[in-house]
Amino acid sequence: MKDIVCFGMLGCMGRFGMFFAAGLVVASIAGCYQRPAWPPCVLEVTPECGDSGSSGGVGESETETPGPIATVTMVHPTSSTGTGDDGSESISTSGSGELQPPTIVDMTLTPNPLKSAGIVAVEVTVKDAGVAVSMTVDGGEPIALVPAQDSATLFEGEIVVFGESWNGEHEVVAIAMRDEEVSAPWPETFKVEAPAAGGEVWLDKSGPVPSFGNAVDVDDQGDIVELFTWSGMDGQQCLIRRRDSGGKKLWAGDGYQVAPGDCVGEAVKFAPDGTIWVLVNVYENGFPRWQLWHLGAGGLPLGPPEVGGLTHLGRGLDVNADGDVLLCGTAPATEDDDDAWVRLLPAAAKPWTETWDYVDPIEEEEHWFNERTQDCAFVEDRIVVVGEAWGKHHNGGLESQNRGFVVEFSPAAAKLAEVVNPPAFAWHSSHQAVAPDGKGGYVAVGYNCEPMTTPCNNTRGALRWFSLGATEVKMQPVTNADVLNDVALSPAGYAVVAGVALQIDQGFLVQAWSSDSSEPVLHYQSMQTQLQVATGIATDPVGFIVAGGYYQEADDSLAAGVAMVHPY
Repeated sequence: MKDIVCFGMLGCMGRFGMFFAAGLVVASIAGCYQRPAWPPCVLEVTPECGDSGSSGGVGESETETPGPIATVTMVHPTSSTGTGDDGSESISTSGSGELQPPTIVDMTLTPNPLKSAGIVAVEVTVKDAGVAVSMTVDGGEPIALVPAQDSATLFEGEIVVFGESWNGEHEVVAIAMRDEEVSAPWPETFKVEAPAAGGEVWLDKSGPVPSFGNAVDVDDQGDIVELFTWSGMDGQQCLIRRRDSGGKKLWAGDGYQVAPGDCVGEAVKFAPDGTIWVLVNVYENGFPRWQLWHLGAGGLPLGPPEVGGLTHLGRGLDVNADGDVLLCGTAPATEDDDDAWVRLLPAAAKPWTETWDYVDPIEEEEHWFNERTQDCAFVEDRIVVVGEAWGKHHNGGLESQNRGFVVEFSPAAAKLAEVVNPPAFAWHSSHQAVAPDGKGGYVAVGYNCEPMTTPCNNTRGALRWFSLGATEVKMQPVTNADVLNDVALSPAGYAVVAGVALQIDQGFLVQAWSSDSSEPVLHYQSMQTQLQVATGIATDPVGFIVAGGYYQEADDSLAAGVAMVHPY
């Protein structure tokens, strides 16, 4: 579960990087997204925003508010005082020797207006040191500010704004406190004028062609790493490149080669220390073998790769806040059967690998199905692996079918739960990717195919939300998509997906979905080319959406591309 910063009536803010170095209220919230009432996370009326408890540390205390209001951990700054020439503390007093009442003398909100998703910086100046300062936004919960490093009378904070849903004016009210004394409130307003959600911020296509994009990720500062595959005279090469938040390439050339040999990219993730993990499949005489590379922030290898067995394919990759690395894929179990595998590389423990074979509850035969793993993710205290089980299901007649599967493991490699999609919604189905849903569960995306035929080519995109225990909560068909290839959790609380639209000349598809709605929160399709596919997706700390994929141009060249989209 991600740390969320809730500003009362205004919504939920994902915690990230240095932006929250200033004093903000941090609450652990299972789900803070509401539709159609916006902005998301109206604490007074949204039970989902209740907190299961926030852990405090030194200098922290917990304040519980009744009903659906979130449990808030408020960071109380140590009492600030001025310092005399001899290093002693000095606090202004009246002529009688008593402390003067706390007084605010100024407050600034910048930028104002805010023209897109981003940060509003808050500065409050008080008359005398030795006070604590807090603010509320639109009458919401108090948010503690922290003293500036170089001043005992200046306090700082930030407000994270996620985009169009915040458009309009908002009131910020600051108060200063000393013991039981409270200053007069100081109100200020700021305005948000963000562009419409789903609008294109920028789009950039690859120089080397033919190439196709495999995956993207975004770090805490908004930098983007892009993994793509280029087909040259000597075969295919896996390349990565880094961009800033404006799309500018930060490394020389067209990209850095990840692995020697004939290579196809699979997944890329930033680690919390700024390094980069890359999963690829390298082909030797036509047979694949996965390789996991650890690169520095500048794109250069930090050592030799970890290498899988021959014909063992890598498919999914994730890195958690502790630096643990998760990867998964498919490997042969018998001559006629593939099993799923998952491998954990803990930052402070020994790695392990576990396999999984789906056994039909009626047939009860091992190695009856081919388990084709597609992705894996850290979710709460569990590891979730998704893909498709291909074979003759007991309620599927005589023909083989694809059906999406979900398996949950503990960090100690114990299998905790599993489920294979029933034929209730679709005769064929698949999960192509998985991500946390921000509410304690997860969402898997892929496709459904209703016709009772094999092969089934009339696929349609689908999202399925699950609670822990592999219990499906909701299935959402996406009728204007052929398949959804990737999913990520936005800090604004909704799931963003990348896929292929039915209209393939504008097939580069990005949408955002909530489990509370049957319509997308936002929708984006690229400008027309011969063919387009979106393969990977990620979000930056203030919700901007970054999607990667490829485009077939008018001259039939195939070019990898990355687009940034305005959030809601």
